[in-house]
Amino acid sequence: MSIKTRNVGNGRRLAGAVAACACAWSAGVANAQLAEDQVLVIYDSRVPDSVAVAEYYAGSRKVPGGAGNLAGVRPGVNVVNLAAIGAGFNVPGNVSESDFRTKIRDPLRTYLSSNNLTFRIRALVTTKGLPHRLFDTDVPQNADFPGTGANQFIPELTANDCTSASVEAELALLWQDLTQGELGNGNDSRADGLIVNPYWRQTRGINTFSNVNITANKPLSPAGTGPTWSTSGAAGAATRLNPADMYLVTRLDGTTVANVRAMIDRSQNILINTNTAALLFDEDGADFDNVAAGSAAFPALLGGDDYEDSVTALTNDRRFSFAFPSPPANVRYDNNAGAANFFVGPQLAFAAGQGVLISNPVLYLATYGSNHSGVPSLAAGGSSGTVYATSFNFAPGAIFNTIESFNGRDFGGLGQLGFAPQQQATDFLASGGTFALCNVWEPLADSVPDNLPMVQQFVLGNVSFAEAAWLSIPALSWMQMPVGDPLARMTRSNENLSGDARVTADDLYAWEALPGANASKDVNRSGTADATDRNLVAGSVRAAERVNVMSRR
Repeated sequence: MSIKTRNVGNGRRLAGAVAACACAWSAGVANAQLAEDQVLVIYDSRVPDSVAVAEYYAGSRKVPGGAGNLAGVRPGVNVVNLAAIGAGFNVPGNVSESDFRTKIRDPLRTYLSSNNLTFRIRALVTTKGLPHRLFDTDVPQNADFPGTGANQFIPELTANDCTSASVEAELALLWQDLTQGELGNGNDSRADGLIVNPYWRQTRGINTFSNVNITANKPLSPAGTGPTWSTSGAAGAATRLNPADMYLVTRLDGTTVANVRAMIDRSQNILINTNTAALLFDEDGADFDNVAAGSAAFPALLGGDDYEDSVTALTNDRRFSFAFPSPPANVRYDNNAGAANFFVGPQLAFAAGQGVLISNPVLYLATYGSNHSGVPSLAAGGSSGTVYATSFNFAPGAIFNTIESFNGRDFGGLGQLGFAPQQQATDFLASGGTFALCNVWEPLADSVPDNLPMVQQFVLGNVSFAEAAWLSIPALSWMQMPVGDPLARMTRSNENLSGDARVTADDLYAWEALPGANASKDVNRSGTADATDRNLVAGSVRAAERVNVMSRR
């Protein structure tokens, strides 16, 4: 079977027009962009790696005791030291539910409320050296071994008693006492199973939603036949779980501190080269990404054919839809099984006739990975199923989102599962990747992060990574974890008309100044330069300028 490929006036009047437009943006999107002073970085001075990462990100003035004299990549963020607010000591990797509650959650609650930050903060950032996996309350590692956890996890439709989660997905609902009533029985607390994310698949930034009721208790009810909790009531009601009744939580982590610093550096001022960046969607006949056609363990999470829908969104947008000599198009889609139909890069040598070589810098890596029906062998022997991500050349801003149950396990040095080795997000980040959506425990295919919102709102849009990540992750208090700078945004080379490698108001001036038929104005490659193209430039400029203004307040 063949691989499916998608090709995917005068100066015064000009200044007045752009100024008027700028005023309209300011009035229409007041406080819409997530800004540095809405972010709280969490570190622990007792953990050297945590100090090093927080100091590099926020600066030595806010994080003393490290290297010193670091200005900080995001100096406007808020910072809290767990050791300074009475939190108990934690170690990397796993944490019990009771320790999470007393050593992380409760001290953070007290800190936020006593410093009048409860409603100001919209995003939390955990740092290397803090735990990232929350143990189940009565069978701690059941989600590492779902086949043996019959009374906990499998069959998930009858047991309904799995409280495992990522620390980040649990922190998202910081103000909810999820384990209240938990006795080890099915659905006896809201910690059992997952909670449908109210921000999932929204199309707006988090600041367009009110968080005035974030501290109110959200009763929730079991939904459908799986271990799923959902909310009810009128939108905006205090007892309803509304889109902003959560914090957007991301992580700054990697194999080494140097890797984390490099990842943070790659997150700044991302300008995608739309002429060379490759976006890969590598599935097979198993159709794991098509929840509507899947097992529907979680009926509330039913959706479309994610890989197909994402490729269609890129194709319809057209900013990435064009041909170049090799490979034939930068949006690549393959739904065929077999090792010969598995995307690989040039940094590793594969057995003859196996793998589809992608030489261009990869911006987006969505793949079944080790779950693909047929994985190439390495020329030197062995399977590529656990190392394929290290074979690619990655573009700055590269995103990792694979359908592998344990691709986020290795943070904190936990390593891979011996009986189910899978590509790790840590290896992707060490190889030049920038952002990862990963699973720290077995999540079941229905709940894995979607690609479509990430493509539409981040790769093609103007929201921050933290927003895009939680627009893409269907569930809270579950197994997913976003890794990357929460404030990072993408812009595209099509929109950089001034040629200065940054999208600013100068690019809008350039668009207005060019003749009407100038090909450079055709941002979306439709064949016509029109208002749609102008709006694409304006949207990127608006997002960047608003963030800069808010971060300087």
